[in-house]
Amino acid sequence: MKKSVLTRVTPFIAASLALAWLLQPPAPARAAGAPTPHYSVDRFTIGALLANPRTRAVLDEYLHGFSAARIAVKGRDETLREVQPFDSSRLTNAVLAKINAALAKIPATSVAAELSQPPNGPTQIPDAQLDPARHLQPSQLESVLHRPLPEQYIWTYPHTAHSYGLRPHYFRRSFQITSVPARATLYLAGPRQATIYLNGKEVGHYQLNLSFPMGVRVYQQDVARWLRPGKNVLAIEAVRGPMAGNEAQAPVSRHLRAGKILAAMIVPAARGIPAPPLMMSDAKWRATARQAPAGWQRTGFNDSAWRQVDDLGGIESTIGLLQANADAGMYAWPGYDGISPFLAQYPLNALEVRRVYAGVGVIKNVQALTGDTHGGPFAVMLPAKHVSRTDAPQVLLDFGREVNGRIELQSESNASAEVTVQYGESTAEALLQPYLGVDPIYIPPHGTAYGPKSAFRYAVIRFTGGRATRFRAIRLDGIAYPVKYQGSFESSSPLLNKMWTIGAYTAHLCMQDDIWDAPKRDRNRWAGDLDVSGRTIDDVFGDHFLMQDTLNRLIGPAPIHKAVNGIPGYSALWVNTLFNYYLHTGSTKELERVQTRLVELLDYMKKDLNRYAVFSDLTHAWTFVDWAPGMSGDTRQTRMATQFEYYQAFKDGAYLLRVLHDDKDAGRMATEAAALKAAAQKYMLNAQATFGDRWQPNAYAVLSGVATKGEYAAIWRHVLAQVGTPKYRSYVITPYYNFYVVSAMAKMGHRRAALKWIRQYWGGMVQEGATSFWEAYNPTWFKGFMYQASLQADGVSGFFVSLAHGWSSGVTPWLMRQVLGIRPTAGGFAQVDIRPDLIGLKWAKGAEPTPHGLLRVAIRDDKGYITTIHLPPQVEASVSVPVSAPDAKVIVNGKPMASVATDGGRRAVVRLRRPGKYVVTSH
Repeated sequence: MKKSVLTRVTPFIAASLALAWLLQPPAPARAAGAPTPHYSVDRFTIGALLANPRTRAVLDEYLHGFSAARIAVKGRDETLREVQPFDSSRLTNAVLAKINAALAKIPATSVAAELSQPPNGPTQIPDAQLDPARHLQPSQLESVLHRPLPEQYIWTYPHTAHSYGLRPHYFRRSFQITSVPARATLYLAGPRQATIYLNGKEVGHYQLNLSFPMGVRVYQQDVARWLRPGKNVLAIEAVRGPMAGNEAQAPVSRHLRAGKILAAMIVPAARGIPAPPLMMSDAKWRATARQAPAGWQRTGFNDSAWRQVDDLGGIESTIGLLQANADAGMYAWPGYDGISPFLAQYPLNALEVRRVYAGVGVIKNVQALTGDTHGGPFAVMLPAKHVSRTDAPQVLLDFGREVNGRIELQSESNASAEVTVQYGESTAEALLQPYLGVDPIYIPPHGTAYGPKSAFRYAVIRFTGGRATRFRAIRLDGIAYPVKYQGSFESSSPLLNKMWTIGAYTAHLCMQDDIWDAPKRDRNRWAGDLDVSGRTIDDVFGDHFLMQDTLNRLIGPAPIHKAVNGIPGYSALWVNTLFNYYLHTGSTKELERVQTRLVELLDYMKKDLNRYAVFSDLTHAWTFVDWAPGMSGDTRQTRMATQFEYYQAFKDGAYLLRVLHDDKDAGRMATEAAALKAAAQKYMLNAQATFGDRWQPNAYAVLSGVATKGEYAAIWRHVLAQVGTPKYRSYVITPYYNFYVVSAMAKMGHRRAALKWIRQYWGGMVQEGATSFWEAYNPTWFKGFMYQASLQADGVSGFFVSLAHGWSSGVTPWLMRQVLGIRPTAGGFAQVDIRPDLIGLKWAKGAEPTPHGLLRVAIRDDKGYITTIHLPPQVEASVSVPVSAPDAKVIVNGKPMASVATDGGRRAVVRLRRPGKYVVTSH
């Protein structure tokens, strides 16, 4: 008997098997003139049914949320009938019969015809136009466009936010109205389930589907007929909402994390139309966490014994509410933006409409969706007021690159309309398994509505309600942090130029409500991610505010009693990020602000070291290094790499404390750094003079200085020489730690090998159509329509994995450091080393922002090495240029200049002490 895929196939293998099936037509070939075959639950696999948007809509209609359910993922290459025994309570014969009847109406066309392939080759958008938020204006700032809403989050009081029980909580609010409006809409958000009473009558009940990673979601109900002039009472029995990830430092953030928040209002207007509320959640509510007595929901109940609620502040009041998709579902709350005041909004039309499916309706003027309105506005006509998602007209919008924001729909009709939207960073994600699910949007007459905030490139919009709806616009409402592209890089290699631009854009996408790892998932602060993306931000944008705010919130308030992000290595990388930030900015004020916590963090890190100064995870934290197998969790490899990260942190911490004239603590940290290095050499170096056989720990041993120059040859020969060797093997490394690997290769003198691997690795993503760099990648992974399903990170594979991750932007700072050769060696670029290296290129040029202006470097090989440097004021530079012999002359601005031989006589160093333009020639 056949053993089910549910017990024998991993999600990755299942996706691969489904992909193999997708490459073939979903039904046997039919003879000419034979009737078109139809889908069924017995003959077609779940993967095939999910691949066609119409059949997928049928599954989700009769099995709510099925397309994102675990059984759908694991059972993709089996039929619904075959998986029925594993979910028999849901997949009943009656339900399957209804699905079969709906499927029978849909012709089984070839999947290859249904699904288009991904972009072939690099994006055709010019590098200078890749970032649509490159030129934001002050008038586009959220602080100018939007005033935070007055509605408050509340919860029972007093009550701790850390308990996660599902017992009901009870809320009451009395309010007065002079007359009953013609329309009144109740909005409720926060609880996972609630029963709502108005003047003693039950007016609504709901329970959330928790399948998708949204925190707060909105329930709406027309309540006009239950209102009355004079006194009214709204009573709610609520169960806490889903947990939501966030910084969890401020009280409201802790409540949000526990799902213990509630927002409510009654608006004297039809659904979706903003208006001053008749009543809203505020400090005047009464509540209890105990079992309410009989009659508690009635108007005459005496609630004076109940306590006033805990008023947690406005629903848009703090940045902690806007992290980790916690508020993604609030898009249905009228007037809600959920955007920090320092962010900006911008409109962007779709670059292309990739697919138009009329279904049972009529679609007109599709070209208007790309901004061409000469033919009139985009319009959709339906045969009835509501149609099923199976038959609904739909369009697939392509914005040409990864973007962050939300779909904006502007109606030009006298009647309301309804749509569903599903986002995807790839077409496969948008069509098959959107990360945020399928989200309904209600559009009031002549109104504007929005979808959830997220990052995506593609959006599928289905028109499910409204007889004849014209739209002024359906476009992206982009959300971005205003920056100026100060840094630059250009070379004789268009591929490297594109990599630099994509890396810069990837980091910019992550600059949102603080600097996130990714704008789709997790939408949260992580110190390891920031160590890479922060370098990109320093080199390209020279930003101060967002870097400082993110560093401050990551470490949290004093006293320090845990690792940053709960990861010991991320505590170390927090220190390293602060060190690099100081070198770029020279901000002693920022150092002074965090000085006490810096010392406390380093002292806390010491708790993880045993008496031999070996990292031993004595605080039982998460020893994460990389998503590659064996590099996440408590392994010898992760402990070694963390040891080396700790060494770098204590060394950098000592430097920063000396800048602050705290010589006592600086001396303690320097002593600890020396002990860490000695312990690594004594206990971790093997007989081959390497630190194991994995790339990650060996690379960081080199970068940190734990590995001596005498050990470079062995580390290269036995470990890092294998980097870039084409092998069809499992996950080796993420783009995150690959940055440290190629940086270590450069430090050891293997820049050509590093650049070759960069072209293969980051260049591989570019060739596969990446417009931002992905969370995970391996050049040997599957390429094609389902490429995103093969990506692996965070212990899973598939559409969960992000296609825009700040930790993957490391190619941009690598090119600045290794090709242009720019490396600050004192705070604020008071001193800088410039070691340009064409590494086989014909020419390269670029600029780096400093507190004193742009530092420009241009290099070319024209029968000799010519380096042109524009040095800003208050910057001294040591310039290392290649020479043919140790005694070769270096010419600066046409005159010989004294130099010092280095790199075994292959380079010469000259010192530039004044601002100005310098042309350095060497042979």
